[in-house]
Amino acid sequence: MTTISAAGSTLTQQLYQKLFDRLNTDGDDALTLDEISAVDAGNAKVLKAFETFDADADGRVTRAEMTPADTFGADTLNALVQAQSGSESISDQEYLADWFAQTDTDGDGLVSKAERQASADLRRAAAYDAGYTDSRVLLTRFGTDAEQALSIDDFSVGHALTLKASQISDAPPAELALARGETAPDAAEPISRDQVIADLAERDSGPEGSLRFLSRQIDGLRAAESARIAADPVSDALAVRLFQQALSNWSSAEAGSSQNDILA
Repeated sequence: MTTISAAGSTLTQQLYQKLFDRLNTDGDDALTLDEISAVDAGNAKVLKAFETFDADADGRVTRAEMTPADTFGADTLNALVQAQSGSESISDQEYLADWFAQTDTDGDGLVSKAERQASADLRRAAAYDAGYTDSRVLLTRFGTDAEQALSIDDFSVGHALTLKASQISDAPPAELALARGETAPDAAEPISRDQVIADLAERDSGPEGSLRFLSRQIDGLRAAESARIAADPVSDALAVRLFQQALSNWSSAEAGSSQNDILA
């Protein structure tokens, strides 16, 4: 089976190409309606999603059609991360409820370890593509068993905090690195106080409610994640999340088109 190179594509697009490989059961490098329906057979929007992917209306979804630039481009990824950030001023309870509803793909009121991993994979790819991540983090409550399916009551919301320049002292670089949540540098590669202050300013330069990845780190993070995506199979839970995101993007675009028609 042919696989697509990650070169020149976003990590989210790479995930969709992995999904394409999984669905392409006959190996002909094009998806039929039956093959796409295998992801979420009970979803009433499957036919419309298939028609949307099938840009040339030839009854087949090619690899190129699986991730059209206008659906999964950088603007969409940035919007995804911003929508997950505190910029919308939603409460932590609402944020948790929204995350849980999206993550619980089978609707059983619990999120399995596989569902949690799928959510993390999707959010991490979007964050690395955008260059920044949501400052809110989901935490499991003390005493929960990570191997078991968890209810919404097993989670809480935390906020990633960073130091401000005014809080930086002349502490050893290793301690400053640990204070900002990074691995302590080797003795041969000390980080100066000025560099720490510059890093903190860069981290705080993203949208409100987010933390930006450092420019000197993001290429390495993206490369490592691309290699992981290439090596790992697409789980059932991740397949459903990817497909549901595609449907959601279609629904939003369709609603936007309808509104524009009315305004026109």
